[in-house]
Amino acid sequence: MRNFSFMTVLCFALAISPAVRGAEAPLRIERVAAGQECRIVAVNKSAAPMTVVVKVGRAGETLTEVVAAGASRELTRNFARTEPCKVDITHSAGIGDAFATPDKGYPYRLPFAKGVRVRVTQIPGVPGGTHQDALTRYAVDFGVPVGTPVLAAREGTVIEVRDGFTVGRPDPAFAEKVNFISILHDDGTFAQYAHLAVQGIWVRPGERIEAGQVIGRSGKTGYTGGPHLHFDLRRTRIKPGGEVVQESIPITFYRRRAGEKITFKPRMRLTVD
Repeated sequence: MRNFSFMTVLCFALAISPAVRGAEAPLRIERVAAGQECRIVAVNKSAAPMTVVVKVGRAGETLTEVVAAGASRELTRNFARTEPCKVDITHSAGIGDAFATPDKGYPYRLPFAKGVRVRVTQIPGVPGGTHQDALTRYAVDFGVPVGTPVLAAREGTVIEVRDGFTVGRPDPAFAEKVNFISILHDDGTFAQYAHLAVQGIWVRPGERIEAGQVIGRSGKTGYTGGPHLHFDLRRTRIKPGGEVVQESIPITFYRRRAGEKITFKPRMRLTVD
């Protein structure tokens, strides 16, 4: 076991997550009684592998597993003469494999078609920006008009989409009213493409996509001050206390024709090659 104008467009994508509050949890822990045995089983209903840390009983036996997409996995069995399934269980789970090793050298392509003009409206490390927490620290915002085609920056599998929201405002009440796509990569990392247009998502969970494939259209939905695409790259890890969390990690974009690494600067304008 184991914002597309001279003014800066604010991006408040702090709450973006593959889990939707109020929806059925993508992973659940079940107790299955069989005679005097109690099987503790993790059931993953999502389109991605999930890491789960389970603490069983008062002694706090800790079990850690990565459960494959759409699969169930037995974590342990308890034996008792009476009420074998009367056992305390707490758990923490998150999308992704916490034991995967991110490919730090992967050359991400800009998520737009050749010839599209974009303005970089927010980059990592800028004081006073809105990307200050663990989920968005290395995110990049691209100012483009609503309806701009969005392309996959890397090949992978779609693990979550959210569509149907029509409005975007710089108001915390809109934090979870954001349209987005989450794509899992082969190294266990996953990317978030956020603030997409309503009915502007052209892929579905479980679909394998290629780098450069059109996956949707940019918009202005959720907690945002203007039209743009928010892009961030994440990994899953386990904190010392056993909590499974996501964290933002650095991204390296390259120009496709020249093969040069792109060094972003505030308010930088560029044309996709």
